[in-house]
Amino acid sequence: MADLSNIEPSKAEIVPEYWYIRVAARKGAVERNKKYGNPGTKDGRSRGGKATCKMFLLNQSLAKRKRFITAKEVTYPKKSAYLAELVGILLGDGGITKYQVRVTHNSETDFGHAKYVARLFNRLFGIKAVITFSKHQKVCEVVVSSKKLVDFLVGLGLKVGNKIKNGADIPKWIKINKAFETACLRGLIDTDGCVYSEKHKYNSRVYTFPIVAFTNHSRLLFKSVKSALFNRGYHPTGKVKNILIRRADEVLRYSEDIGFQNKKHSKRLKEFLRQKMV
Repeated sequence: MADLSNIEPSKAEIVPEYWYIRVAARKGAVERNKKYGNPGTKDGRSRGGKATCKMFLLNQSLAKRKRFITAKEVTYPKKSAYLAELVGILLGDGGITKYQVRVTHNSETDFGHAKYVARLFNRLFGIKAVITFSKHQKVCEVVVSSKKLVDFLVGLGLKVGNKIKNGADIPKWIKINKAFETACLRGLIDTDGCVYSEKHKYNSRVYTFPIVAFTNHSRLLFKSVKSALFNRGYHPTGKVKNILIRRADEVLRYSEDIGFQNKKHSKRLKEFLRQKMV
């Protein structure tokens, strides 16, 4: 045998099975790095991550199978009264973080409005909102998790984080449009407002008056709401955090001109009017 191959048996080397795979992989990696750069660098990882994201975005079924979370698709609406109303809702009982939007409600008295807000998100952005409930409190939250939505809302003039510390206020594009401002006021008072009755005694008689109230701790927002009501012919009172519409005729005009989407408020006003007629 040695005579035929010219190889001495003592000089033969036994290699492991599939030894060539490692050699070929190493050569392939070297050539790949020459062409595209080292994937172990920050720039290389960035390109690889973007390529992976693009692949999953183009193939949602594959992303789902691989449990890869892709950004929710969001429809970006034009500025409108509905959008201005949502801004008012978020300025009222809403909260925005880097990746999530929440609107808090009383789960017993405001659940109807919570469902309305969820529908509003879907109508404006084509995105599904989830309503969550607290186990230990009478609280429910309308929740949308979407970085794209957060970025869009910030672009409209809303702030991420603490609204009071960040100086929350009605955006200028709403203030300069009366219809938008009206819708924004409705959203604000539907969430941070209430309707109640107040009793006064005069000459041994007790008189009951309806009141529309708005409470907020942001100075800028307080001034903007009060100014918007004055510009519409109302005479709101309040200097610190509570704005009150006390005149009965103005309360009725508010319900007609601005109105309520939170049926709790309109129901209370109807109950008051019914009692006055008895």
